[in-house]
Amino acid sequence: MMTIKPFVPIDKQIEILKERGLFIDDKQIDVAQQFLLNNNYYRISGYSLTLRQNNQFFKNATLDTLMQIYEADRRMRHVILSISEIIEVRIKSMVSHFHSEKHGPLGYQDINNLNCSSSNPTYLQIKTKAESQKNNLKESELFIKHHMEHKNDILPFWVYVEVLTLSDISKLYTLLDEDLQKKVANILGFKSNNNYEILKNLLHCIAILRNICAHGGRLYNRLFVRKPWLSKKEKHLLRKENGHTVYDKLFSYLLVLKSMTSPQEFQLAREHITLVQNQYPLVDLRHYGFPDNWQEIL
Repeated sequence: MMTIKPFVPIDKQIEILKERGLFIDDKQIDVAQQFLLNNNYYRISGYSLTLRQNNQFFKNATLDTLMQIYEADRRMRHVILSISEIIEVRIKSMVSHFHSEKHGPLGYQDINNLNCSSSNPTYLQIKTKAESQKNNLKESELFIKHHMEHKNDILPFWVYVEVLTLSDISKLYTLLDEDLQKKVANILGFKSNNNYEILKNLLHCIAILRNICAHGGRLYNRLFVRKPWLSKKEKHLLRKENGHTVYDKLFSYLLVLKSMTSPQEFQLAREHITLVQNQYPLVDLRHYGFPDNWQEIL
């Protein structure tokens, strides 16, 4: 039988942190209490991994540093959600436009117009989830309510995509026929023969990143299992550590976001990341995989 750790009051949590070597000034006790109450000791511990070893904090580890890391990560998530929203809207628009152009507004309802069978688990998952979303939103979203009351219970594709998530539209892209996949990838600037395979990978990566951010997941010092399909040029831009290229941290995903947006759109993200660096100087961006010359690259 698994042993559950006992409940630990906030004051005791602070004592444990101090005993393990985290410097908390006596004048900061109220701040520390509020920080732990608002954000959960267990959650915060993940942000302290670069400040300690074997549950013992390094000599320069302070509450200020830990709080800056935590707040900087929250801000970084907001930056990524903002830029990924642009990509989500763009992909939804392109997929619905070109599929409707070829197969009509309700063509997505015919399995013969998709590159899969009616028993395909991805297709069934998207269809079931979309139907549930449509029913949940029909009273609160006027565009759905309008179509269901005055036109048809079956939504045209350009309306239907609005109830899909980024993860859904990423999966739906893989079910389009190859010509449509290539057409979307080509318009987005991917020109190689296997451009649609590249775009599949990148959309999957962005969906993973977006879901982490939307659910308040930690980006700082996170290792991503799914590695993005980068060009040779992009790979050369990644950070090198101990002779190895860092593929599995946030910076590689930022290169993906950059490749899927215009320079003007991504410029705002770059400016916000610069603000994060300036406002939280105790945060080491290397733990996001940032190379030293990241501002020149982004």
